[in-house]
Amino acid sequence: RSSERSCLSFQLSSGNPLFESFYRQVDPGNTGRVGPTEAALFLKKSGLPDITLGKIWDLADPEGKGFLDKQGFYVALRLVACAQSGQDVSIASLNLTVPPPKFKDPSSPSLSGTSGDSHWAVRPEEKSKFDCIFESLTPVNGLLSGEKVKPVLMNSKLPVDVLGKVWDLSDIDKDGHLDKDEFAVAMHLVYRALEKEPVPSVLASSLIPPSKRKKSAGPLPGMAPVLPGSPPPPKDSLRSTPSHGSMNSLNSAGSLSPKHTLKSTQHSVNWVVPAADRGRYDDIFLKTDADLDGFVSGQEVKEIFMQSGLPQSILAHIWALADTRQIGKLTREQFALAMHLIQQKVSKGMDPPQALTPDMIPPSERGTPDSSSSVGSGEFTGIKELDDISQEIAQLQREKYTLEQDIREAEESIRHKTTEVQEMQNDLDRETCSLQELEAQKQDAQDRLDEMDQQKAKLEDMLNEVRQKCQEESQMISSLQTQIHSQESDLLNQEEELSRAKADLSRLQQEESQLEQSLQAGKIQLETIIKSLKATQDEINQARSKLSQIQDNQHEMSKSIEQYSSALNGTHGGSMTNLADMSEGFPEKENGGFGAMVRPVELMLSLPLCQALGCLLKTKIPPPVLDHVLSIP
Repeated sequence: RSSERSCLSFQLSSGNPLFESFYRQVDPGNTGRVGPTEAALFLKKSGLPDITLGKIWDLADPEGKGFLDKQGFYVALRLVACAQSGQDVSIASLNLTVPPPKFKDPSSPSLSGTSGDSHWAVRPEEKSKFDCIFESLTPVNGLLSGEKVKPVLMNSKLPVDVLGKVWDLSDIDKDGHLDKDEFAVAMHLVYRALEKEPVPSVLASSLIPPSKRKKSAGPLPGMAPVLPGSPPPPKDSLRSTPSHGSMNSLNSAGSLSPKHTLKSTQHSVNWVVPAADRGRYDDIFLKTDADLDGFVSGQEVKEIFMQSGLPQSILAHIWALADTRQIGKLTREQFALAMHLIQQKVSKGMDPPQALTPDMIPPSERGTPDSSSSVGSGEFTGIKELDDISQEIAQLQREKYTLEQDIREAEESIRHKTTEVQEMQNDLDRETCSLQELEAQKQDAQDRLDEMDQQKAKLEDMLNEVRQKCQEESQMISSLQTQIHSQESDLLNQEEELSRAKADLSRLQQEESQLEQSLQAGKIQLETIIKSLKATQDEINQARSKLSQIQDNQHEMSKSIEQYSSALNGTHGGSMTNLADMSEGFPEKENGGFGAMVRPVELMLSLPLCQALGCLLKTKIPPPVLDHVLSIP
């Protein structure tokens, strides 16, 4: 059945974002586990009756794990949709096509502690069961004291510190007693703790009874109550010896142990609270007792006790010692005793005792049968026989109380067993119905199987067609691959030709670069030649000019030589004087003109022949003139 539910829930969850959004609301951490409180708060918003929701829970949690996994939650959502559509709440209905489930506020980001005042986490069927237990404990004025609640809490076998937290959270009005609604809260927390759910540190608003939501503001976050509220110690410990580690104790006995009572043979007239401090404590008591009933509750003195700065465990222990009658309130003398013990701890560092000593008992409670001694212990007379009888009576009373507790526990166990048998019978009926539904589902599955065989034959025909098409496609792919290989070969040849063309282009570019360099060098050489040619042309022009000048000079000198020759030959009278006169008639020429050369020649002619020749050789006479001179006889 579980495996079938898993398959069905898987089908429900696939492709359904609405179910996924619902699941994220109840399990935002995606832990894969939805507790009964969260699931109940969410499913309540469907508007279905509690009986229908209980049946849905049983079908969604067939293994009785006490919580829903993701698949189980999907089954619950599907069954809610079936119930809202008027269908039967059964496994067979999961296959029906119905509209999605509707909830009053499915988009709320928080599903716990945000519902209206009328909603309560304690289910009605749980409440009726808890009310039966409450009435069996014989409440007084609709209230149960700690000593009556203790056996029921201890029967759960939970640790004492866990039960202490349960009591603190359940005693909402902090009066030291539990009414019917508070008792239901306590039992609800105990059952959740037995299912391995942690006890919260602060009572959620959804757990506060609707009758107390307008009155109770709840405990402050992070602060444990200082005053009575913890569960009783183990049932075998009947002496009121509260430990320092607990916030309070709900002992069925008083605060004075018989062991300490036996030490005193007479009542002391002295009281440990100094007379000088009593007046001050009485003034504080009168200011604190707002309702003027002669008692102060834990809520009224909480601020006064907290001002001492002592740890809450010590303050709770002091309260337990002062509240000798365990009524959750303190009289004027009990309040003075508590203030004295606090003052001793603050000023002198003295720890409060484990139990009250005779001199600590308030004077008004000494010598009365209702004193703070153990259950059944009377006052002591000092006569040994009477004291022994009194102790035997107290022992018998304690045994009677223990037997009564055992009887209550046995009755409670019988009730639990009867409830379990009834639940098992219901489970058997549900299993029988489920078996019939499974038989019907089996026939449906067989019909579906036949249909699937027919579909299988059709699918095989389609598969053969697909295979034939695959073969044709494979042949086409082969031809395309051949074409691709041919094109790849052509592409490789073209790439090789392109590589060769690139190499030729690179070589031509290098040659072009070399030719450009040669051309540039040729241009430089041409410019040099042009410059040299221009200089040569200039020199030629200068040489031509000089040559023309020389030719002119040569022509003049030729004339002059002819004149000199004729003069030397005696054509003009043969006189040297005529030669001098002729020379004067010629104009002077710059740069060695002919007139300039005549005078040296005249001088040389007047010298002896050898000297004249030496002088001619030393002069710079032009060769034609010199040749002409030398040719003279």
